[in-house]
Formats: sequence, C-alpha cells, structure tokens
Amino acid sequence: GVAGVRVSCNSFVKFSHCHTDEQGYYEMSKSFSANLRYRLVFENEKGFSIGFNMVLVPASVSTLGSAGPEGVNMTVTRSSESKLYKRCVVNNAAYDYYSRCQPDDMNIALPPKDVRIWLFHKLRASSAAMLHHGAVLDMDVVASFLGDYSPLVKLFMPDITIGVENQNDYRTIYASVCHELAHASHFAKVGTSFWNKYIIYVLKSFVTSSGVTYGDGSGADAGYCEIGEMWAYYLSAKMYHERYGGDYPSFGTTFWFYPQIFRYLDEKGISAWEIFYALDSTAVSLDELERNLIRGNPDKSSVIEQIFDRYR
Repeated sequence: GVAGVRVSCNSFVKFSHCHTDEQGYYEMSKSFSANLRYRLVFENEKGFSIGFNMVLVPASVSTLGSAGPEGVNMTVTRSSESKLYKRCVVNNAAYDYYSRCQPDDMNIALPPKDVRIWLFHKLRASSAAMLHHGAVLDMDVVASFLGDYSPLVKLFMPDITIGVENQNDYRTIYASVCHELAHASHFAKVGTSFWNKYIIYVLKSFVTSSGVTYGDGSGADAGYCEIGEMWAYYLSAKMYHERYGGDYPSFGTTFWFYPQIFRYLDEKGISAWEIFYALDSTAVSLDELERNLIRGNPDKSSVIEQIFDRYR
C-alpha cells in the first residue's frame, strides 16, 4: 500500500482528507453522496513531504480522477504515470525508513521534523543538502550541481533531492532514498556547522572534477565526506539487504572511503545504533571514528582495531 500519504477529495466546495494506513487503506471523516475528485497529496503522516511545501500547496499533488463516494481504488505500477509511480516509491521508501528508526528496530535518530524531499526527473545524482533546515551553502555551487533546477532549489529550499532519471525499478529508488535519509539522521545529530563542511566538499568535488563523485579524498574537509558517506552507504546497503535478501550489496565500496568497515562491525555484533552513537561532530576522520567506537564499546576494542587496521 501507499503508506501514510494524504488522500484528499471534494465535491464542489465540500472537502475532506485523511492519511492512508500502512496497507494503503483510508477512510474520510465526512460522507458524500455525489461523485468526487480524488487526489494524493504527498505530505506524509511521518513528518516529511515530497515537492512543494507552501501554505496552499503543502506537497506535490497527483490527481486520481473522479470516482464515487464509496472511495477510489487504484494500483500504482511502473506502467502508471511516471511522476505518480516515482512519488509513491519515494513515499514508501521514506515511510519505511522512518518506521525503522524506532527504538524497537534500528534505534537511530529520526531526520529533523518537516523534511522536504524533491524529485528531479532529469538528473541521476541525489543529495542531502538540508537547506530547509538551515544548512548555509554557496548557491553558486548548488546551481552548478543541479543545473536547470537551481532556481527551484533557491526558491523552495529542499532538504533532500532525489534524481530519478532512468530509474524505474522500486529497489533502485528505495536504496537512494534510504541513503539520503541516513544523511538526514546524521545531520540531526551533528548540526549545520558539520554539515556545511561536508556538503560543500561533496558538491565542489563533483563540480570541479567534471562529475567525479566525492573527488579523490585529498581536498579540504574530505574527512567529513568520508565518515558521512561511509554511514549512508552502510545503512542503505543494510536496509536493502534486509528488504530484498540475496547477496549483500557493495554500495559505495568502489570509492576512496570504506563503508564496508561498518558492515564488518555490524557482523561482529556492533549494531547500527552503536555505530550511529559514535557519529558525533568530532568524528571527522577514521582515527577519531575508531576512538569514538572503542569508547562506546570497550569490550570490543580489539575487534574494532582489527577491522580498522585492514583499511589503513
């Protein structure tokens, strides 16, 4: 089901809306007798929105057409209208991420309240600039990264951008959303001072290297990128594997940093929560990250040291 999304309907001037449950079912608080116009408004009950976030337009809207007062039933598939399909996939991926942050599951910090997610259909690259939540960026760098979309970014200040060009399968988009929301949880812990150094490094590296993602690790503040991307690739791979099974995905392992460090720590019994606990604002290099992990898990210090030593 399309989970937690807002369903809106109206007949002339009579309106009603509600949110779907996890299975995609919904029930309006008002009753109607005539045919209604139905819409999906991508403002999720979990606290994130997809697209516009204004007084009159709280989120992107997909019209579902006219149907009777008993409600509208719809199955969304890859053959559905592209924007509707991709919005629903991003919605469900984010809903799943928020649900799994809870104490009885991964027990990591939720992203900040009112996260704004934008889908760009002519880009493949994604980002977690966290603009709406106060990250102060050089907008010229943002313009270079997002090209023709930069005026929209300056006007509406999204937190997360998801590039969905040529991405039509659920699992690929799912992994991208989990990756960027892992960044948003990290941001919620370390704040804007950390984030400004991290995101400026990422965007400048991409622009100045003609599209080489993350550069080569030699620039100023590369450590912020190293730790941030290790975390996001590890968590997205973990969630992807637990959802789809099969071989453990090697997300991010071809770059100059090593998200597999976190995977091996996980396999040795150091949980995602314990890893996240170590990701405070002092963790801007492998050495500092290792010290934080040992401080939080002194009984596993030898295992932590062995894993980190593999990648030095």
